[in-house]
Amino acid sequence: MTTESAAPKLDKNDPDVIVRAYKFALKPTAIQERKLRQHTGAVRFVYNYLISQWRNNIRTRIEEKERGVPEDELTPFTFKLSAYDMINYWNRTKRECAPWWSEVSKEVGNDAACRAYNSIKNWLDSRNRKRKERRVGFPRFHKRGYHESCTFTTGPLRVNPDRRSVTLPRIGTIKTYENTRGLQRKIAKGTARIIRATISRGFNYWHVSFTVYERKHIPETHAHSGSVVGVDMGVRDHVIVAANPHGDEVMRRGLPQSVKKNEARIRHLQRKMSRKHGPDKRTKTTPSNRWIRANNQVRKHHNTIANIRHDFAAKAAHDLAKNYATVVIEDLNVRAMMTRGGAYKRGLNRAIAQASFADLRRRITYKTRWSGGTTIVADRWFPSSKTCSRCGEVKSKLSLSEREYICHRCGVVVDRDLNAATNLAKLAVPKSGVSNIDRTGSSPGMGRGGAGKTSSLSSGLAPADEASMARKGLSGCKAGAR
Repeated sequence: MTTESAAPKLDKNDPDVIVRAYKFALKPTAIQERKLRQHTGAVRFVYNYLISQWRNNIRTRIEEKERGVPEDELTPFTFKLSAYDMINYWNRTKRECAPWWSEVSKEVGNDAACRAYNSIKNWLDSRNRKRKERRVGFPRFHKRGYHESCTFTTGPLRVNPDRRSVTLPRIGTIKTYENTRGLQRKIAKGTARIIRATISRGFNYWHVSFTVYERKHIPETHAHSGSVVGVDMGVRDHVIVAANPHGDEVMRRGLPQSVKKNEARIRHLQRKMSRKHGPDKRTKTTPSNRWIRANNQVRKHHNTIANIRHDFAAKAAHDLAKNYATVVIEDLNVRAMMTRGGAYKRGLNRAIAQASFADLRRRITYKTRWSGGTTIVADRWFPSSKTCSRCGEVKSKLSLSEREYICHRCGVVVDRDLNAATNLAKLAVPKSGVSNIDRTGSSPGMGRGGAGKTSSLSSGLAPADEASMARKGLSGCKAGAR
């Protein structure tokens, strides 16, 4: 059998090579678990050490500026803002501040330095308005027990031929709970190569995630060429509704009832936790053993719900990508959907956050591409729910409580989610008013002749959103314009 070392090198620039991750649950012994904790704890220590050095330099320079020290005479930074300089600084000082450094892999310092650099870089870019995402503050110190992980890029990174164990640097061979044949076969054939491995601590389990370069044949055309489906991701009961351009419902899936049972159990356990002695940062009170046991039960149910949601999204995306050549999805501004309302829409905000729109969109996008299909993202201002799928009439208002779409023009009565999915599917069908569809990004405008049907689209938006709509020519149109 061909070993991993004999496997040919795969070039990531090759169009047939993709980057993929394989995650396995580990079954370490007591000694191996201690080594895993040593490595994740060492990463946390080095990260906090580098962040504290940078923070102290900033505070010193601020105090010197307040005293009137010239700019060219300020205390220089201990290291430059680059991962390379951070790694060199750690290698020079690790013998003094970390006498245990020889017990862990050298990848500990490299991984922590890269994380510290990215944290500080994101803060500076956000402060200088160079970061497009949400504003971030100065990096905080990492705490024990939260998101413990460590990444290895060199050393023995192997999936063993017995398909029941993996080998990691300085830790050795660790057994796995599940079979690793899916990855081991590809490594033996030379169609996959491991480039890094990340160990992480989940709820009651350690996991290893292998990032690999994998050679995958992507067909030029889909097996069901010409098939089109629109996908509407609903908030209520987290239902996914898919329909073809003719208005036929081809999929309606929702989360299983076990999710509601687990959520009810979480509410019950959280009420029990509130009657026990929990931790308090102000008085530095440690939690009682009963509070810790109740908290572990809550975490167990949260972990179960997260696994169910991931399984639901993966299976739904797989079926859509396998059976349809073109999948049309929405471009939802989730942050804006959760901005206003306060306590009045607390339940709706929770449902929006738990729906995981971005995760489902990510899965559909790459699975469709692997199947030789196409993903079309509808314009953010396309009124898929307000538009009649039969005559194209656009309503000025449609409350969230109206679960059926009733058209006052043609008299059609159809399910709200099915109507939205049908309108999305029709975006991929060339008709009058729809042309030059961008099959790699967003689709054009409103589509189907409904652009700017009513000015109600900008009624509840911030001034910046109204200006954006005005630039697109969607606001300020009369109700009867076609």
